[in-house]
Amino acid sequence: MDQTWPWADSFSSLHRDAYTEVRTPRPPIFTLGCFRACRARVYHSLAKRKVEQGVRLYNQHKQQQAIKKWKSALKAIRKRDDKFEVLGYLYQAYMDWGKYRDALEFAHKQLFISEELDNPNMRAESYLNLARSHQRLGGLERALSYARHSLYNECEQCITAGHVHLTVGSVYIELAGFNKALDSFQHAHRIAQNVHDRALELQVYLGLSELFSRLQDADKSATYAAKAYDMSRSLQLGDMNSRDHRAALLQMASALRKQGELGDAQDYCSEATRLALMSGDQATYARSIRIMGDIYRKKLDINKAFRQYETAMGSAASMGDRVIQMESMDGAARCLEALRLQHKICNCRPLEFNTRLLEVASSVGAKLLVRAIRMRLSEIYHALGDDDQKQHHERIALRVQKELDLTCGGCDSPYGLESDSLEALPCTHILHARCAYELFRKNKRNKKRTCPECDKSSSRLYLNCNDYNSYSPVPLSVCSSDSHCTTHHVTSSV
Repeated sequence: MDQTWPWADSFSSLHRDAYTEVRTPRPPIFTLGCFRACRARVYHSLAKRKVEQGVRLYNQHKQQQAIKKWKSALKAIRKRDDKFEVLGYLYQAYMDWGKYRDALEFAHKQLFISEELDNPNMRAESYLNLARSHQRLGGLERALSYARHSLYNECEQCITAGHVHLTVGSVYIELAGFNKALDSFQHAHRIAQNVHDRALELQVYLGLSELFSRLQDADKSATYAAKAYDMSRSLQLGDMNSRDHRAALLQMASALRKQGELGDAQDYCSEATRLALMSGDQATYARSIRIMGDIYRKKLDINKAFRQYETAMGSAASMGDRVIQMESMDGAARCLEALRLQHKICNCRPLEFNTRLLEVASSVGAKLLVRAIRMRLSEIYHALGDDDQKQHHERIALRVQKELDLTCGGCDSPYGLESDSLEALPCTHILHARCAYELFRKNKRNKKRTCPECDKSSSRLYLNCNDYNSYSPVPLSVCSSDSHCTTHHVTSSV
């Protein structure tokens, strides 16, 4: 009691050995940087929700609202991989709209992000989108270059690689490299089966239908188109707006038109046009109008067909789609040629129109069409009495035909220039059906059957009936030459 308490000293200075100073921690100071980080996380979460809303809106055919959602989300998203995904949605939407140059910009932004993250899968998808854009814009060689870059960055059995092979096959169809196109479709079909992607398989059938359509084999083209159409109806595809179904409708219309079933072809084409207008798919709309022109031309209603081609040309020109523009101009040129042969118009207009079409086809690289235009110009100059120009175009057409290398290995005669039945071997070489049947009929069953072009084994051309369904995705023809024959002819290269 008489001890003086050291009030001047701190509590921690008393009995230092037995006591320690206890301090209550202060609450963290809420700084401006923390506020910004929290706000960014909230905005990112809201942006992700907008992306999902945009996908739902697009599937409901509300394209304008969906794109507004995606563009608004793109400004708020900070993660590079999420931004890459949104750019992919915008790319596909603008491709469906036919705005290929705008889609090309989104693909370049995707490529920049993939290079920034050094992600091979993203880089492969970016190059694929660039290839698809340039294909529609008519830059076929550049599209092939981007496709090669995509395959370099992608594993051989991935879904992106399947779409790359599909794009390469479509490009080679335009370039008249049909064997290379067949080989690309083989790779795409193999990948589709390995990864169980039936949507990719459907697109392979569409490509094969178009290939045989260009080679003037209407029956096989219709068979593949029917297979794709059945798949588009049975599958619940995750593809936005079911663009594959619209493509299958158009391919059915084109194949049936070549078979002469014009009523059914017009029904399929009208349905595709209706769905294209509903979904805002300008590319499908332009192509459907062009195919409708083909149907009217087949019906010999030349005036109505020409109006359809003019509409398709205008729509394709506004989109920058050189391929559809070229096909529409070819249809219009055929109409003018029909009118010229009927002596309803003079030779001047068809001459001028075909000359312009020749420039477009030459710039794109469509050799098969260039040959047809040269032969058409030769006939026009013959009617005008200009033998020099006539022989000039005939010589160039013959030279282009030799460059195409459309020669059957069985009879050494060209194929694909007139309506005929063809057979595709697993080695991607194409023969006349009669030559293939005769060639393999001569060989005994115990001998190795080889392709006359490359000497590779083509024993898979004949399969036992029990194994047929397990190999060939589309049964195209049955051997009817021998009533005792128990094998099917597998005419599909896949």
